[in-house]
Amino acid sequence: MNSNLENGQDIFCGSITLSTENFNEIRKSTTSSVSILNIPWNMKVSETDKKLNLKLSCNENLANTMWNCKADVEIYVKPILDGKIEYSKIEKVLDDQKTFDYKNKYMEVSIGVDQLLEGLEAEKLDNHHFEVEVNLKLKRIYGYRKRKVLDYTVEHPRFSNGVIVIDERKIYVNKQILAMHSKYFYNLFFGDFNEKGKSTVEIHGVSYEVFVTFLDFIHPTGRRIDSSFVEGLMEVADLFMADRVMEYCEEFLIKTETVEKAQKMIWAEKYSLHNLMNDCLHTFKSVKSLLELKKSDLYFDISDEIKSSLLERAVQLHKEKHAPSNATSSVYMF
Repeated sequence: MNSNLENGQDIFCGSITLSTENFNEIRKSTTSSVSILNIPWNMKVSETDKKLNLKLSCNENLANTMWNCKADVEIYVKPILDGKIEYSKIEKVLDDQKTFDYKNKYMEVSIGVDQLLEGLEAEKLDNHHFEVEVNLKLKRIYGYRKRKVLDYTVEHPRFSNGVIVIDERKIYVNKQILAMHSKYFYNLFFGDFNEKGKSTVEIHGVSYEVFVTFLDFIHPTGRRIDSSFVEGLMEVADLFMADRVMEYCEEFLIKTETVEKAQKMIWAEKYSLHNLMNDCLHTFKSVKSLLELKKSDLYFDISDEIKSSLLERAVQLHKEKHAPSNATSSVYMF
């Protein structure tokens, strides 16, 4: 399927921001990613021989050869001294349109560190790092079925009957659809609240982008959950008491390998995701695999309740390992 994408819709755009402050101490590199229309993009920043090396990849691990993607790519490098961005030295190192496919999954740019720091006060250079920002806008894709995209910024006479205001931006919604999926909005629109009967309601405590993502999962858009936004989606699903959206998140977390197991258990406890917690516990097949969890950076964020469940799993594994065989059991029985 070959699709030309319309300009001006955020769903076709994405950005990645990395900081050299987060460099791995051994490899002097850092990576981050974003998913746009289910197409994964990865950015790696490294430093070698006083050069900042930027490597952008599209569909890096895809085996399928029947795809291509044309995108506008902008890359900015921002020197940061003593925690402040040196705006006068922001360097636009790339502004280009590139077609990615199975033979051309990467694009690389290198720039000298001395060039980026030229003209800055020498005494401040000992405490510097760089922020790299990548802006992507998809122009055309082939090999991906274009999912339905709803524009919530436009009023649809046959569909919209309410307005949600977040961060002073209007979002046109259908009250009945919201109420069907969310107990919060059912009570807000049809319960004994002051907002009942009002066409415009202002919501606080949630960002515009996260709320639009939430709307995509209560409408038939075909959008898939991604690890880059699953946490925010769970937060609003919990806030708005949208059980089915929370189930979508749980189903995704059970299947995905892109989220660390310790993080999954922390979220499972926070949002009472029983199936996710049970799945995590049963992925431990030995006491040794349980002990490996201690190496996680998130281990000290795990609650005593989770550790109690892990201990119980260890007891189960010990019993399974030392349980008598069927043959031996038969001897005992007879």
